[in-house]
This record gives sequence, C-alpha cells and structure tokens, in this order.
Amino acid sequence: MARLSGGSPVHAPGTRVVLQRFNGTAEGPPDGKPADDYWRLIGSSGTVLGPANAQGRMLVRFDEDVAARGLACHNPEPNSLLIALSDLAPAA
Repeated sequence: MARLSGGSPVHAPGTRVVLQRFNGTAEGPPDGKPADDYWRLIGSSGTVLGPANAQGRMLVRFDEDVAARGLACHNPEPNSLLIALSDLAPAA
C-alpha cells in the first residue's frame, strides 16, 4: 500500500477496507439523526471504488446494505459512501 507524504495510507480502487471510525471519531453525536448515524458501520468492510477526491475522501461500497440499516445513502453506486482516508484500514 502506498503512502502520501505525511503518512496517510492511499487505497487503490479495488482495495478491501474496514471502517475504523467515521469523521475521525469512534462515536457519533448523541443528538444525531438515526439516518446519519454512520458510526454504526464501524467494523464493516467494503471495496474502494475510486481514488480520493480533493477532500481526501474515497467512495467505498460496503458489503452490507447501508439503506437497510436505515442510513442515508445518496451516491449513485448502491451501498457506497464517501469516507475519509484516515477512517479506513486495509481489510485482513
């Protein structure tokens, strides 16, 4: 796995990853909306679909049905979310 200067991992498209945290934290806000509680996906695995965008986020298609868990999913690829590079780890 390549690394950016500064040590951030770069995951190539097709790489299997696991969500370690969301937006840099392990827990969401206590007053958050259930449809925005993406922290429930921590520990879930998926596949990187493309390179990081200008904000350092990658489109990840999760193995499970994100919408079936009651989470908002607005990307054209089903079960995919833009996830910060720093929130992902390589899948074992």
